[in-house]
Amino acid sequence: MVELSGLTGTLLFTLRARAEEDGRADHLFADPLAAQWYEQIPQPEAARQALEALYSPVFQLGTAVRARFFDDVTQRFLAARQRPIVVELGAGLSTRFARLGVERALWWELDLPEAIAVRRLVDVETAQHRFLPFSMLDEAWTGEMTAVPAADILFIAEGVLFFLAPAEVAALFQMLSRHFPGATFALDVLTEEFSTSARQRFAAHGAPLQWFLADEAAVYDLGLAVAQTAVAAHQSPARWRGLGFDPHHLQSTQVNILLETRII
Repeated sequence: MVELSGLTGTLLFTLRARAEEDGRADHLFADPLAAQWYEQIPQPEAARQALEALYSPVFQLGTAVRARFFDDVTQRFLAARQRPIVVELGAGLSTRFARLGVERALWWELDLPEAIAVRRLVDVETAQHRFLPFSMLDEAWTGEMTAVPAADILFIAEGVLFFLAPAEVAALFQMLSRHFPGATFALDVLTEEFSTSARQRFAAHGAPLQWFLADEAAVYDLGLAVAQTAVAAHQSPARWRGLGFDPHHLQSTQVNILLETRII
């Protein structure tokens, strides 16, 4: 059985969130493949316990609005280029290729070898849709993308960078700026507002959150030019109100910021 614990185990959280979103009458996107995969992947008891401890309706909705933001960024990117390349960093069990992929696009799922092993349980690699078993910090994977115009590349880091140490995040963007200046990079960040109790729960299950920013302006220090920003809690306000959140409070929070940027 493929090991599902710690950081690798979190790929089940986002998969479940998208599967549940697909089942809603008011869903933000359709994702029947996520529902199919969630039923197919074996869940060891440790992974199941972590899921029950960390998963919540708030997590589900936050994941859904974030996925919709990145879907919108991706659709615009694909529409504007003849030979686009999408690279999902820390891809986990992303089903975005099935939701949005077009024949003229190359799509690469990059993640740790153990995460790619889980993907292979339910997905099939093709020449158009490749699986790269690398840490995103391993410069070796950039050799797979020689002679590719950076302007045709969209990198997506969805719900993943805050699991890295600040020095690792800085090293990642230094590497990307050397190899892919001009590429589009979509990411989300957590600010210092993020719940202390939630941080403790993630750490207790072997997936500590490490990278937090004061605000969205801090991403400029990473060598990114910001094209678009959104706040997860400001999207789909009726859904957040349905979970009991006060709309005035929601408008003042900046916990999870979603960004479309360009590497400079």
